[in-house]
Amino acid sequence: MTHAFFQWLDALKPKPLPVSGLERMRGALGAFIGIGITALTCLLLSRQIGLSPWLVAPLGASAVLVFAVPASPLAQPWAVVGGNTVSAIVGLICASLVPDPVIAASLAVSLAIAAMFATRSLHPPGGAMALLVVLTQTHNPWFALFPAFTNSLLLVAAGIVFNSVTKRNYPHIAPVPKPDTNTLRRVAPGDIAAALAQMDRVIDIAPDDLETLLILSEAHAYQRHMHHIRAKDIMTADPVHVEFGTSLEEVLVILRTHDFKLLPVTDKARRVLGVITPDDLFRHAVGTPATLSENLKRLVRRTPSPHSHKPEVAGQVMTTAFTTADHLANMTTLTPLFTDRGRHHLLILDDTRRLTGILSASDLMRAVYHRPAA
Repeated sequence: MTHAFFQWLDALKPKPLPVSGLERMRGALGAFIGIGITALTCLLLSRQIGLSPWLVAPLGASAVLVFAVPASPLAQPWAVVGGNTVSAIVGLICASLVPDPVIAASLAVSLAIAAMFATRSLHPPGGAMALLVVLTQTHNPWFALFPAFTNSLLLVAAGIVFNSVTKRNYPHIAPVPKPDTNTLRRVAPGDIAAALAQMDRVIDIAPDDLETLLILSEAHAYQRHMHHIRAKDIMTADPVHVEFGTSLEEVLVILRTHDFKLLPVTDKARRVLGVITPDDLFRHAVGTPATLSENLKRLVRRTPSPHSHKPEVAGQVMTTAFTTADHLANMTTLTPLFTDRGRHHLLILDDTRRLTGILSASDLMRAVYHRPAA
C-alpha cells in the first residue's frame, strides 16, 4: 500500500520530454505562424461580413496539437475541423435548450465528447469549444461556421504547409513498410492491434508510430545487450579445414563424418581460398537419383594416371561464395551479414587474415536467445 502510494505521488511529477531544442522551437514557431495567419484572415473577414467573435480561445489548444504533436491522432485535420465544429454545434444546442448554466455546461462537454467519438473526430479542444459556447451564452447558429469551422480550417491549412516545409508528416501518413530483413523482430502489426483492443482506451499515438517505436526500441535494446559480444566468443574455434590439394575422397569423408554443411579450403598458411559444400560435390557427380551415389564414388576415387578429365582435389570443386568477418566483430556487425546476405556460415579471420573459426546462424541464435538478461 505504501509503495503504491509513493508510485502515485511520483506520477504527479512532471515527466521529461525526449524532444530536442530544435523541435521545441519548431513547434513554437509553427503555433505563432498558424495562429497569426488564422487571426489576421478571420479579422479581415469579420470586418467584411460583420460577425463576431473572429477568433476563439480553444484554437490555442488546437495549435499545440497541430504544431507540437502533428503525428497524434488527436491532431489530424479531420479531428481538428470536425471536433471543433461538432462541439460548437453541441454547445449551441445546449445553450439554447438548457436554461441552467451548470447543467448546460456539463451536458455540453459530455455530449461533445460523445459526438466526437461518434464522428471519429476526438479532439480535446472540442470540449473547450462546447464549454465556451455555453458560458458566453452564444445562440447565433452561424458561430459553428464562423469562427469555429473557419478558424479550424485555416489552422489546419497553415499546419499542412508549415509541417511539410519543416519535414514533418502532416496529415499523418503511415510509412510504407520496408522488407523485413530483421529475423529477430517478434512484434507484428496484428499484435499491436490486439494489444490496443485489449487495453480498450484511447492511446494518443498512431498504431504505425507505435510499431516504429517498438522496432527502434528493440534495436536499441539488442545493441545494448549484444554490442560487447565478439565473434571469437561464440564461434567454433580452429575449425576443420582442407587445403587446395586435399583429395576429394578425404573431403567426402570429412563432410560425412562431421555432417558439415560447409568446409573451408585454405592454403598452407591458413588463408581462405574457398569453401566446399555437399552440393558442390553433387554438382560434379551429375546423374539421375538412381546413379548419383555411384557417380559420387567415381568422382572422389583418385585417378591413377597423371592426366584426368574430372576434378581430383578440393581446389577444383570449391567455390568462392563465402563471407568472412573479423574475430573482434561484435554482434551488431555480424547479424546483418546473415540476415541481409542470406548466409548460413561466416568464416572468422584473425588479425593476420588467417582462418581462426566458423560462425553459424545457429551459433548466433543461441547467443541472442540464451544469453542472460543484463
